[in-house]
Amino acid sequence: MAPRVIFLLLSLVFLYLTNTSHSLEKFQSFIHPIKKDEATKTYTIPLSIGSSSTHEFVLDLNGVAPLSQNCATAAKSSSFHPIRCGSTRCTYANPTFSCPSNPTTKTKTPCRSSDNARLFRDTVPLFYSSNGVYTRDSEKSSSLSLTCTDGGPLKGTIGLANTHLSIPTQLVSMYKLPPKMALCLPSTEKSKTYSGDLWIGKGEYYYLPYLKDVSTIFASTPLINDKSGEYLIDVKSIQIGGKNVPILHGATKISTLAPYTVLETSIYKALVTDFSGNAKMAKAPAVKPFGACFSSNGGRGAPVIDLVLSGGAKWRIYGSNSLVNVNKKVVCLGFVDGGVNPKNPIVIGGYQMEDNLVEFDLKASKFSFSSSLLLHNTSCSVARLSPF
Repeated sequence: MAPRVIFLLLSLVFLYLTNTSHSLEKFQSFIHPIKKDEATKTYTIPLSIGSSSTHEFVLDLNGVAPLSQNCATAAKSSSFHPIRCGSTRCTYANPTFSCPSNPTTKTKTPCRSSDNARLFRDTVPLFYSSNGVYTRDSEKSSSLSLTCTDGGPLKGTIGLANTHLSIPTQLVSMYKLPPKMALCLPSTEKSKTYSGDLWIGKGEYYYLPYLKDVSTIFASTPLINDKSGEYLIDVKSIQIGGKNVPILHGATKISTLAPYTVLETSIYKALVTDFSGNAKMAKAPAVKPFGACFSSNGGRGAPVIDLVLSGGAKWRIYGSNSLVNVNKKVVCLGFVDGGVNPKNPIVIGGYQMEDNLVEFDLKASKFSFSSSLLLHNTSCSVARLSPF
């Protein structure tokens, strides 16, 4: 047996034993798989709501609705329970919603959210872990308040915004977990066999064969509190080769729906100019939607892009997260032009987060990140089901 295989097997045993000193029945976090849909450039989570078959739900980091799907589809589940006006769940879900004043019809009227989506209750099964290394080979089902819309899309979304009704918030409250959530988005190349991860709860993040908890290499910056529940940070500057790229200041949004980082026009043009000037690669004709492309040489020669954040932390973006393979011979700078006067001058997209572990600590109002796990000989796509 090759020495590398022996080392990996010993590492698996070591981490399993050292992280199971407490009962396996007492889990510390949910860890559910994230997949990448290459056709739509979105990230999805496989879920079987209630008795329904498994469907892929699009991950919307800033989505307000805990779960958005077609009501006719949701009602097919045998464990589907409508939430009625006047109920405790309705009052909690939407305290400002005005139910009918007639007491005889109040409890028969479907409870609706502020955006007129109907609320219902059903079970959501998620994988879980007691050690930060493996998920159990079974799922823990939780009865949660969810939403649907009449005539809504057949392919639903799961919203993770920092709101009182989001699925992470409900699970944290139900199981008394630390109010933390983390994402490790898989890259196309690395997700063929294993998926990425959505973490809810205590953060002990192990990505073998790297033997340390990834949180030990985190850098952090404050989250900007926002009533909408969106995840915002303050990017003070962008640096390429240690030199600042001129930017407009404003709250930077972190998004899983944006395939690539979106920049206000003046920031975008400055980034393209400075990156191209520092890249040690031959230029190639641009391929839409990108503005700077190069002859592929495996990503070598790409300058590092540093996002300098409030507090001084630097989120380093290497070639694996800055260059997109558009064909076998050409790579392009994976940032796009967001136009003039957008709501957010910078929206960090999914491609720049792939194979980076990012954590949202809601109690400390802090955003933490690892930068590329590839530098530590691992990625977001590792085996999770316990072999023991």
